[in-house]
Amino acid sequence: MRACTRCEAWHTEAEKNKGHYLSCTQVKEYWAEVNRHHKGETGHYAQIHIRKDGRIICLKCGQDINDHL
Repeated sequence: MRACTRCEAWHTEAEKNKGHYLSCTQVKEYWAEVNRHHKGETGHYAQIHIRKDGRIICLKCGQDINDHL
């Protein structure tokens, strides 16, 4: 989605994984679900970071979150 300049990277990753365009609210819900899934596996909420190479990692534990998407 190119319309949202404030959270473009977050939209791009979420939409790529969902396979269709999403609203800002849907994008927030998507990342909240990813965060809850990470907490269930590791016991802490993820500090999600999208690296320049496209990998999505948790800054707290360094775990690659791409596997959960």
